[in-house]
Amino acid sequence: MGFGPGPAFDIQDDRRNEVVRLALRGDLDLANAPTLEEHLMRVEQDDISGVLIDLRDLTFVDSTGLRTFLSAHNRAKDNGHRLALIGASDQLRKILQVTATEYVVDEQEGVRLLARFTQRSPASPRTSTAADGRQDG
Repeated sequence: MGFGPGPAFDIQDDRRNEVVRLALRGDLDLANAPTLEEHLMRVEQDDISGVLIDLRDLTFVDSTGLRTFLSAHNRAKDNGHRLALIGASDQLRKILQVTATEYVVDEQEGVRLLARFTQRSPASPRTSTAADGRQDG
């Protein structure tokens, strides 16, 4: 046993219907929170209506990770886009409850954003994206 690094941190970024789904994997800690913060700030500059943060594969969150969620929540309120965290583990829910920050996990908003993210949209040359990231049209 050692104090080696935990699971690698990864962010999967999927975009549909003006909603960005960020699926987080691994440990969100002091070393990785700045990566998520930078990614969120870039996403928020795009023409989006909502950000859906999927926490199902997140294995650990420390206070800096929690601060990243709170900052994103505050920016969403200030900027007018919607933000929802979904898939929080029981352990994370307990941390949020103890710190009186459980409001960042808005299940109803999560359902609304997920419905929009998964809804079928009419094919439009202006909204379809090529595999290499370039927009068609």
